[in-house]
Amino acid sequence: MSTHRHTAARSTIPTETTIFGARGIKSDIELGMLQMQILWLLKRKPTHGYELMKELELRKNKKITQGTLYPTLQKLEKGGFVQREKDGQRIVYQITNSGEKILHDSCLEFCKTFFGIYQDFVCTKCVKK
Repeated sequence: MSTHRHTAARSTIPTETTIFGARGIKSDIELGMLQMQILWLLKRKPTHGYELMKELELRKNKKITQGTLYPTLQKLEKGGFVQREKDGQRIVYQITNSGEKILHDSCLEFCKTFFGIYQDFVCTKCVKK
């Protein structure tokens, strides 16, 4: 038996065909809050990393480091959700069509989950045992 198929590198980076929502298939990695926020900001306008970092810091009210932001952008780029272009000395990131789709699907999934948890929480407070 050939070992080639067993030793092939497997990517843990989400792709349009493996991330939940895009094709209805769950993946190993679902979009986290930071990824959703980055895609949301890029949907509003293409921007460079430093501006993204500052905008996220304002919205989250906590410092976002380059060590957090850039690996997240790389994962989104490898997944096909973000692309970058060189603009003079800066690299500008923008959301792709796949990124817009996954953002939409992730927001729907987040709302279903959040409101399910919220409803359970409220109902357990309302019902006396």
